[in-house]
Amino acid sequence: MQVLLLGAGTVTSRLGLLFAEQGHSVVAQMAAFTPQHIDLFDFRAIVVVSPESSISPESLVKAAERGKLIFVVAGVGDGMSSWANGAGVPAVAYPPSDVDTNKLLEEMRRAEAGNLAADDQYRRAVLGSDMSARIQSGMAIRKIAITSPKGGTGKTTVAVNLAVALALSGITTYLVDADGNAGALSYHLRLERVNTTLIGLLRRELAARKETHAMSTIANGAAYLNAFTTLENLPTLKVLPGLVTDDLGDEVLQQEDRVEQVINGLYEAGVSAGGVVIMDVGINPAHVVHRAALKAAEGIAIVIKPEIPDLAETRRWIARMINSLANVVGKSSAHEFVGSRVKLCYNQVVGDGFKSAHKMLQQALAEDKIELALIPNGILPNVDPRLTAQAVNSDRREDILIWRYRKEKLEELGPFADALLGFAAHFVPAVREGASRVGLLPPAAKKRSWFGK
Repeated sequence: MQVLLLGAGTVTSRLGLLFAEQGHSVVAQMAAFTPQHIDLFDFRAIVVVSPESSISPESLVKAAERGKLIFVVAGVGDGMSSWANGAGVPAVAYPPSDVDTNKLLEEMRRAEAGNLAADDQYRRAVLGSDMSARIQSGMAIRKIAITSPKGGTGKTTVAVNLAVALALSGITTYLVDADGNAGALSYHLRLERVNTTLIGLLRRELAARKETHAMSTIANGAAYLNAFTTLENLPTLKVLPGLVTDDLGDEVLQQEDRVEQVINGLYEAGVSAGGVVIMDVGINPAHVVHRAALKAAEGIAIVIKPEIPDLAETRRWIARMINSLANVVGKSSAHEFVGSRVKLCYNQVVGDGFKSAHKMLQQALAEDKIELALIPNGILPNVDPRLTAQAVNSDRREDILIWRYRKEKLEELGPFADALLGFAAHFVPAVREGASRVGLLPPAAKKRSWFGK
């Protein structure tokens, strides 16, 4: 493992030699550390020898935000030791005894083997152990499908921003491009090298089944988790790009039971790992991948613009889904399934025009004898076109709208950030607490005094 060693004394030097003997690579040893050093060296972990170095907990939090693992060597009364214990960061005493040294090396071996998760360190270091626990225990809906009845509604933009918002707020988020038309998720997130894609995972599953005839999953949940690519600068976000194939008759897509098992496996693996799974689902609910993702979802977000074409397509989409389900489980159960899962998200809203649009949708559904108490769960305001263009076309993934708000606090993005987190709270009620702690929520508007001008 590549290590940045912080300290300038004899204990630090002795640990550096010991790390080299154990096969670790010390990329640099330095006495002081600031966030600017993160990009100067290629390293996986930081080992802080507190009495022999100069570093603040705030700098370590910045390193944790970038996915760096942290290990601390500090005295009992040292403030760094208290911070490490509060943030759940592995820590040993200074000067370390043989037992302490062996414990440190064991923690580093665990990290190298993947048993010390960067996302968990991010969550604890950035939010604190108390908030981390509340976030983890307060997830109402963990399997989320985001879809739309037509193109051009901003479905993938909403999926990406929702995933980034949850991840920045400390929630390990698994984002899957489940668009059968090869969605644009990889472009939004500027993915260059990935572990695999959804179509690659499906092909591997089919090949494995032909060889063994008895596998119920690729191997187990870990194999599904390993398919995801972790974003280096946001360890709580893990991404699986989509079905990049020009062959509509691809053999894999003809194996509906295999597709369903892989989609279910991805949902279950992410949830079992303590996270939330978001699938960006294409516009055709009859596609084999879309159907599997929608069927297994606990929450289905339909992203539309408050415009007549979108309302008409939403009306047809809901009617098709209910009629399809009614043939299998009956009309009453079909209504219950859709009503309990579907959450409407109006996107690119200007003013309160969405209200009349929503009323029109309700009236149209009533005419179709579809009794659903749908409400606008998400109302995302229109954003300056220059910012939305940069969010997709720049070479920085941090220009994604919600991420950019967190870094730059652009006033024009404040309403979008607030509305997006309001929508996210329908899935993870505690998300706004985490978002507030990491600076994702705009400040509350101050009430005007009676004596103010």
